[in-house]
Amino acid sequence: MVGDSLMATGSRGRRGRLAAPRRLLGSWSLWELPRRGLIGYLLLVDAAAFAATAYLFVLRPPAPSSLLPFSALLAGMILSSELSRSVERSRADTRLGAGLDAAWIFAGALLLPPALAALLVVVSAGYRWFRIRRGIPHRQVFAASATMLSALGTSIIPVLLGAPPFADATRDFESFALVFATGLVFLSVDAALAAPAAEFGAEPSGFAFDAAMVAFGLLLAWSAVDWPFVTVVLAGALVVLHRAGTMRALRGHAGTDSGTGLLTASSWMDGARTQFDLLRGRGADLSLLMLDLDHFARLNDQHGRHVGDDVLRAVADTLRAEVRAADLVGRFGGEEFVVLLPGTSRFDAHAIAERIRLRISSTFVSLGGTFAGATVSIGVSSHPAGGETLDRLVGAADQALRAAKGAGRNRTVVFDAEEPV
Repeated sequence: MVGDSLMATGSRGRRGRLAAPRRLLGSWSLWELPRRGLIGYLLLVDAAAFAATAYLFVLRPPAPSSLLPFSALLAGMILSSELSRSVERSRADTRLGAGLDAAWIFAGALLLPPALAALLVVVSAGYRWFRIRRGIPHRQVFAASATMLSALGTSIIPVLLGAPPFADATRDFESFALVFATGLVFLSVDAALAAPAAEFGAEPSGFAFDAAMVAFGLLLAWSAVDWPFVTVVLAGALVVLHRAGTMRALRGHAGTDSGTGLLTASSWMDGARTQFDLLRGRGADLSLLMLDLDHFARLNDQHGRHVGDDVLRAVADTLRAEVRAADLVGRFGGEEFVVLLPGTSRFDAHAIAERIRLRISSTFVSLGGTFAGATVSIGVSSHPAGGETLDRLVGAADQALRAAKGAGRNRTVVFDAEEPV
């Protein structure tokens, strides 16, 4: 089916002919990160998570009796995520990398052996990759690894303290204090692991959401032990509250484009103006990218508008994956996109634009044996060289974009007030 397969090969025009493992690993933008130390850190966290899980499987193999609660938690997690799939796709990934699944993962950390709790995270990550959203692979693997280590830490605390398992503990203040402490560990370990990786886009989505999921996880674990039928009620309430809360947040947020999920032009301008005024007052760096798909009308003529729409969505997904949570991404109409980069110099904005351009040029929509893709031309402007107002900054980026298209397309041009573009 057209559009069922969107893949970023990252291979400079090789359209999926490479072997799957090579394509998956070799295309990771992980290798393009500016600091080798950061790459080593991300790989170290990934290796630690999977090594610790494997070690615990050997050291404390799960008893057959633990397979039933594992299966129940797994089924509840997948069912609730499936019911919330549409809204989960509309919100950014959380710091825990699990969204709604974090409640079930924390419940698993309380009820299951450590290895099975970590396995629950692996299944959640795989489900989200195939059913929710495919982002940049190394980011999603790192998010899952950090959550695995958080779940392992939570599961091991009662063992280290010699406390009884959650299912056997008395429901008194001392037990509550222990569970409360494990919840803080679950949140803090992930936050501590994500902090050094913040520069590659692992910004938190908000402590309140993560803490709410942990609280729901405690209720799910408690009901599963003492009153299993209530777990079904809680799971339903979790889905309803999550869907309602997310939809309210989306409606309260700036309007989004129905085709790509990005901000509309007017909504982007409103948000960008607020950011611009704030950062200009602080004297902080600020840059803007304007992108336009090359020969998009020709692509629509050759393959049909439905394929063009798939390409637009693929480009939007690439933009979301390649920028930080604080960056503002919008669709300016037709095949044109715009990105505001707070705290970003002209030099860094140029590097980001080139990374985006190369990533988009290797993104294709499957057509059942053939592929449809596109390239982009990008104009870059920065404050104050590009202008003292947002409108002038947008105009400077547009001027640079027109120069990029006039110079042959599929290239990046940076606006320079000292030199004619």
